[in-house]
Amino acid sequence: MKPCVLYVSHTGNTRRLAEAISNLLGAPIFDITKSEPAVADNYDLLVIGTPVMGLKPAPEATAFVKQLRSGEGKKAILFCTYTFAKGGALKALAEELFKKGYVTILSVSKRGVKPNKADFADCLDEISKAVKQ
Repeated sequence: MKPCVLYVSHTGNTRRLAEAISNLLGAPIFDITKSEPAVADNYDLLVIGTPVMGLKPAPEATAFVKQLRSGEGKKAILFCTYTFAKGGALKALAEELFKKGYVTILSVSKRGVKPNKADFADCLDEISKAVKQ
């Protein structure tokens, strides 16, 4: 599989988790607020991250996913960071990806990430296992 990590971050929490995932997978990383959806065309595994805003994904994440080209035969891993509750953020992104033909193989979340004290081991372990399957 050829993965890439795509994320949007408002406070830096989601960016730090995205960077950890990128390092784990040896995958390129893209800030979706500075990238066109076509950047995803050359990858068959999209790892997409968003902060939770009002129990939903960040608007930028939803807009980016809606603009992706068809993903028939491609897979996705979704992740989010949140303070209070993740709500339906990951489910909403998975539904949009499904409409494009992507299969979401894993969704992970991290609550209450504090700057410079983040422990992403649990999320990274789940992602590592999913990618190996």
